[in-house]
Amino acid sequence: MTIRAAIIGAGISGLVSTKQCLEDNIEPVCFEAQGHIGGQWRYTEPDPQTGEVVSSIYRSIVINTSTNVMNMSDFPMDPKIYPTFPHHRHVQKYFEAYAEFFGLYPFIRFRHRVLSITPIHDNKWLVQTRQDDGIITEEVFDAVFVCTGHHSTPNIPDWEGVEDFKMNGGELIHSHSYRDPAPYIGENVAVVGIGNSGVDISSDLSTIANDLHLITRSGAWVFPRLICGQAYETLIRRAFMAILPRFFAALFLQFVFTVTLGSIPPALKPKHDILQAHPTIRSDLFERIRTGTIKPHRAEISRFTDRGIELTNGERIEPLSKVVACTGYKVTFPFLADEIYMSQNDTTNWVNLHRMVTPPKYPTLFFIGLVQPLGAIMPTSELQSRWATSVIHGEISLPPAEEMQKLADQYKDNLKKRYVASARHTIQVDYLPYMDSLSNDLGTGITPWRFIKTFGLIKGFNVMKAVYLGMPGSAQFRLFGKGAKPELARLGSERIYMGQDVVMSEQEKEELEKFRKVKAKVIGI
Repeated sequence: MTIRAAIIGAGISGLVSTKQCLEDNIEPVCFEAQGHIGGQWRYTEPDPQTGEVVSSIYRSIVINTSTNVMNMSDFPMDPKIYPTFPHHRHVQKYFEAYAEFFGLYPFIRFRHRVLSITPIHDNKWLVQTRQDDGIITEEVFDAVFVCTGHHSTPNIPDWEGVEDFKMNGGELIHSHSYRDPAPYIGENVAVVGIGNSGVDISSDLSTIANDLHLITRSGAWVFPRLICGQAYETLIRRAFMAILPRFFAALFLQFVFTVTLGSIPPALKPKHDILQAHPTIRSDLFERIRTGTIKPHRAEISRFTDRGIELTNGERIEPLSKVVACTGYKVTFPFLADEIYMSQNDTTNWVNLHRMVTPPKYPTLFFIGLVQPLGAIMPTSELQSRWATSVIHGEISLPPAEEMQKLADQYKDNLKKRYVASARHTIQVDYLPYMDSLSNDLGTGITPWRFIKTFGLIKGFNVMKAVYLGMPGSAQFRLFGKGAKPELARLGSERIYMGQDVVMSEQEKEELEKFRKVKAKVIGI
């Protein structure tokens, strides 16, 4: 009997899940509400009538992980085609190339919005969808992959006085709705929040606004994209992370980034160390502050006045014409009941998932990409989808529900101890340790002896050197075990080790070409 899986969303998590289902003989049906793939990385203009936007991507955004780290494990990003840190146009181009290469388009139902997903008998799911023409359809699936991410429902605090500010001509928007600097020319602007959207938008507006204020409650350590011309991930090497105790690793990173960017401005300097919060990445932020085009303030908003804002430190910032709230997102899935996936004993955004993928009571429901890694989301989603299909086939045996619940609770407790209290840290994972945990479940884990066994002594040593001493490229997760593409993974890992600008060799291109639409050909497309 054919196993059928519903894939919700055709962003990158939906694409890798669709591909993985095909590779593991599971029939995927990918429901996408829009008329295109790409999810959040497909830039969209506001609706001309309602002003609503679908994507959270603004015009200037550049991804914060380099190509050699962010690409999928079996679909390299050739430096000849893609820049080290791609603009959203390049990211979307890569997603489209991925979908075309692996023949995924025939399995995507565009303009199908999922209305509800309901558990029924035998761990199956009833999925209700609506097409643009209003037709509502119900189908039963053996498994569901939720791939819509966590950047769809803006979180705006309930500040006092906002209506008075708006009645006096002021404007308050969430970063989700921000698109480009043009409407802010000559305006007095406050940006609230020092996550990646906050520093991007502040820097975006700093040269064209009359006044630009950056409001931060707890400050942040700021990563540069490049260190001596190399992507910052060159510091995050497997051997480095394994050898150095966490305390010394934090001190080392803080030292390197301080040497690169200069001392952190007092208003931004946090009390926590660099590994206790999700990284904020922006190479020119300190320069903007030191040239006076960004004015930082260490406080929270106490209330809005009719002409601006009052901060908890007593400062008043007036006059202001526009405020951009970069205050994060709520983890919500309107088509699912909250009790299925949310922790019932915690505050905002705490999910209840074993391995950050599946709810303990619902072993055929998988959340792909519902994590915030200290690394790249794309290969993380890919490995999660490989883990999920192995669970479906019984190749990974899940513990009993009670034990999964205990493990999920332990993970939440560890997050609370490790990270600064914030809604953005409820889905945090450490990239390599998390990827290794999934790989070990899959039987594809990285150990020294496997290099020698797979590639022989000399070649195995060279690949091991590339994996342990090079950037944390995703190709390493295709070296061994189920789903392995060892020669492609070896060539990719060794190329990355040689340098971020080394282009794909003809041998690597030929090896990649062997996998073009393999599954699509098998099923007769």
